[in-house]
This record gives sequence, C-alpha cells and structure tokens, in this order.
Amino acid sequence: MTYLLKKSEVNQTLRAWTSKAHVYAPQKVQKYAQFLPVGEDFELSVEEPHNTRFPPKALFLPQSETLLKYNPQKRELESAKTPDQPRIIFGIRPCDAKAVTLLDSVFSSEDNPDPFWQARRDQSVLVGLGCDQPCATCFCTSVESGPFDRSGLDAILTDLGDTYAVEPLTERGVSLFENLTVASAETTQTIQAIQEKATREMPIAFGREGLKAHLDELFENEIWEDFAKSCLGCGICTFLCPTCFCFDIVDEVRKSTRERNWDTCMFKVYSIEASGHNPRPSRRERTRQRLMHKYSYWLDHTGQTGCTGCGRCVRYCPVGLDIRAMVRKSVATPSEVPHVD
Repeated sequence: MTYLLKKSEVNQTLRAWTSKAHVYAPQKVQKYAQFLPVGEDFELSVEEPHNTRFPPKALFLPQSETLLKYNPQKRELESAKTPDQPRIIFGIRPCDAKAVTLLDSVFSSEDNPDPFWQARRDQSVLVGLGCDQPCATCFCTSVESGPFDRSGLDAILTDLGDTYAVEPLTERGVSLFENLTVASAETTQTIQAIQEKATREMPIAFGREGLKAHLDELFENEIWEDFAKSCLGCGICTFLCPTCFCFDIVDEVRKSTRERNWDTCMFKVYSIEASGHNPRPSRRERTRQRLMHKYSYWLDHTGQTGCTGCGRCVRYCPVGLDIRAMVRKSVATPSEVPHVD
C-alpha cells in the first residue's frame, strides 16, 4: 500500500511524532545539513539532491561515547546505560540506510554484539527519502545499491512535487503512515516511473566484475604511491564515510570514564603496534588500505562491497581525490601477478 503525505504537512507530522519518540531529521546548520533532533522550531533540509555532510551513522555510533564509568566512592566500575528510548530518523537517504545494515555485520554479530549499537538499532525506525535526481558525485548503482534501495528502511518516500509518496516496508513503517490518503493506481505507476528513471540514468562509475581479484593482485603495485602523492592524510574521506567504523578507546582520567572515539586508518598513529612497529608507515599503505577495505576486504567479511556510493569522499576531499577515478585507474593498471593457464 502506498500513501500520500503533503509536503505542507511534513513539519506538523514530525512534531506529532515527538510525543512518542525522539525524532531526527536533516536540518540546516550554516551552509550544510545534518541530522538533528526535531524541536518546536526547526528548519527541515531535504530538498537538496545530495545527502547530509555528516553521515547519520553518528546516530548509532556517536563520534564520542562513554562505555564505562569509575565510581571513586565505591571504587568500582559502572557500565554506561544503553539507550532505551524509541527514535524515528526521517529523510535518511538509501545509501546511508544501507550503510547502517553493513555496519550491522560489525556491531550486531551473533558472537559479539555491541550493546550500545544494538540498543540504538532496536529502537530506531528509518524513514528514507529516495533520490529522484541523484547528484553528480553519487554512484550507488555502481556498488550494488540504487537511488531507491530499500535496504534497512522501514518506509521510503518518493518526491512527487507538492507531495511525498510513502511506501511502508515494515510494520513499524505502516504504523507511522496508515492514517494517510492511499495513492491511486495512476499515481503508483508515476512513482514507479520516477524510480526507474532515476536508476536508469545514473552513470556507471566503474565495473565490479573481477574488481576484487584485480585489486588483490595490485597489492604491491606502485599505483598506490601515485594515489598517495595527492593525499593529505587528513581523514575527511573516512570521517564522512557512512561505512567506516574505525575507533579508539581511551581512559579519561579526569572524567573517570572510558570513552570510544571515532578514529581513522588514514592517520599514521592508528596502526602503530605496542612494539612500536607500524605496518602502514606511509600514506602509500594507508591509501591502499582505504581502497582495499571498501572493495576487497569487505567482500571477504560480508560478501558485499563496503561502499554505498554516497559521494561524500568525492564532494568534500580538499584536494579533489575521486575514489571513482582511483578505482578506474586501478582496473586499467595491468596486474604483475603471473597467471597459469
């Protein structure tokens, strides 16, 4: 069943939801948008063709969070409380919703689930906004996704001009929108045409066939040195990536807490071992790690590419490094590994 939500009623709808859950939506912050709690006065920002600057993974894996507290009076450790309040995340793009499902394989594993991540996932309803006009830096169709990918979503919206078409995908999605007007058969056909057109017209950034095997064969190739020459090692690409999950754990003595903070494999200190040895001593190895993790190691781990084509690393790299061009150049670089017929 597909429903219709007038754009003029979106703000009112989001405020109504705040009576039963914490509601997050893209909102204007200076010249960009990010996911913030919906309050009485807020400026929704969902009309731009690209996603928020900061990925909504921060709603599940905060940039900094307390894991343990030390009580000096009792002289004992106290675990931080896991979140237990329901949340609705409105306007999340399909690439970011899929990224959350990829991170589930890291933080929601059966053997060792992360209680903080799992609590936030269990309490969250994701309402997605499909991309009827994907921006030039997006390449989701090249990485097993698409502008209307349903992965991880409880409902997905399609922009029809003055109205959003709402397709609930789970029971939790239905409960949010079942009181709305039902779309006609003609409108449903229009929705399908919009979604198919957006998917069809997205250019293919690179081919996936044989990509992993070829990258594995280039492990010692000098191409990584060429890529690294332009890289500043600033880590923007990884901090803004919706699927990167590197973190560091530190004890804050003055606060008597143990904190988990985002980290990045693009920093030299990240890979230094206790012995002092660093297996990734230069940007050559760290640049290789970034590309190989997305397009090779993730496949070893989950069978899926670890990139959702959101385009943030392309859009915000201060020196204009384009991961799509890096992959294409890698594909065009002959392998030096001999093959036996």
